[in-house]
Amino acid sequence: MRQSIKQSIGDFLERQSEESASYIIAVLAIAASLMAKLTGLTEYADLLYYLGAFALTYGFIVFVNSLVKPMVQSGLGKLILSGAFVIGSGISLAMARQTINAELHVPSSAFPITQSLLAVLLSPLTLSICLALTSVFFIIIGMLFSFMPVRITSMRSLLAGRKNNALSGLEIVTNIVRFTGLIVVISLAMAFTKENDGYTETLASFTKWFAYSFESETHSYCEIASGQRVTYLSEKLIVISKRSEDNDSYSFRVDKCISPLK
Repeated sequence: MRQSIKQSIGDFLERQSEESASYIIAVLAIAASLMAKLTGLTEYADLLYYLGAFALTYGFIVFVNSLVKPMVQSGLGKLILSGAFVIGSGISLAMARQTINAELHVPSSAFPITQSLLAVLLSPLTLSICLALTSVFFIIIGMLFSFMPVRITSMRSLLAGRKNNALSGLEIVTNIVRFTGLIVVISLAMAFTKENDGYTETLASFTKWFAYSFESETHSYCEIASGQRVTYLSEKLIVISKRSEDNDSYSFRVDKCISPLK
């Protein structure tokens, strides 16, 4: 009896997709977290809760990936994704320029490589901001697809409401779990948008270090003091950078290029 139950459970899990398996793990982990809290095992409750949230988020990402794949194959889908990529890249690049200007107190145009790299590192924050701004739209769409009792494959199927498009009980539950995953993802994005001090401070320190270490030159035709480095804004203007004696901070300033060659 015990062996047959174990075999049945194993067969059931093997039949599940990656998304469904993630949701099952999420439900079990959250249920175990609640039981741990009720029994006083609080040290395990938080761990199980985060495991459940991670599994739920992962399952939702798998679901989104299954939607994006066919979308990429269509011309309209490629156009939409390309537009979203261009807009996101533009926002990230603008944020990178503002970060360089705010942290280094010099024009960001002096550090093009730092701009590009910082734009990539800022992409999680950019994605979170975009998702937070469009959260209402995604929640409405998610509710429409999650709580409708019919399978929506097109606007025609939505209006027709045929019986052969009716969802089974398991499909309805799956859609509700997907909607829960959407809420979790949006909540994480909004939380990261509001509370990102540690992330932005790390990027600020990285920006100064990278700009000084990799985009500033030790030798120049412009006169600079010992220990200083230089980056060029134009033929007449340069950015002089210097690292403190304890290697803990960096300073940047704009100056004229004084060259003995002129």
